[in-house]
Amino acid sequence: MAMPAAAIGLVATAYAANQQKKAAKGAANAAQQGYDAATAEQARQYDQSRADNMPWLQAGQNALAGMQALNAGDFSGFTQSPDYQFALDQGLKSLEREAAARGGLYSGGADADRMQFASGLASQNYNNYYNRLAGLAGAGQTAGSGLAALGQNYANAVGNNAIGAGNVRASVYGQNAYANNMLAGSIANAGINALGKS
Repeated sequence: MAMPAAAIGLVATAYAANQQKKAAKGAANAAQQGYDAATAEQARQYDQSRADNMPWLQAGQNALAGMQALNAGDFSGFTQSPDYQFALDQGLKSLEREAAARGGLYSGGADADRMQFASGLASQNYNNYYNRLAGLAGAGQTAGSGLAALGQNYANAVGNNAIGAGNVRASVYGQNAYANNMLAGSIANAGINALGKS
C-alpha cells in the first residue's frame, strides 16, 4: 500500500528539521571549539608576555625601594654600590700614594684629605646614583603599565570570545525553534488535510 502524500511530506519535514538541528548543533560546537582555541592562545600569549616583562617590573620595584630608602635616610645602598666603592677605593689609594710620597701618610693632613675626598665623592655621585634608580623605577613603571594594558586586552578578548560563543548558542536555539515550528506546522497541515478528506 502506497504512503499518502501528506505522510511523505510529514516524514520529509521531520527529517529536514532533524538535519537542521544537527547542523546547527555541529556549527555551534565548531564555533565553541574555535572560541576555546582562541582563548587558550590568548592566555598563552598573555602568560608569555607577562613573564617577559616581569624582570623589568621587578627591577623597577627594587629601584623604587632603593629610592625610598635613600629618601628615608638609609644611604647603605648608595655607599655599597660597586661604582661608588670603586671610585672611593681608587681615590683613597691615589691620596695615600701621594701622601706616602711626601712622607705624610699617617699625618693629620692626609686624614683630612681623605675625608674631604670621600665627602666630595659622595656629593658628586649621589645624584648620579639616584637618577639611575629613578630611570630603573621608570622602566618598571612602564612595564607595569604595559602589563596592565596587556591584562585588560586579554580580559576584553576573553570576554568577546565568551559573548561570541553565547551568540552562537543563542542562534542554535533560534534555529532549533524554527525547525520545530516547521515540523509542527507540517504536522498540523497533515492533520487538517486528513480531517478534510474524511
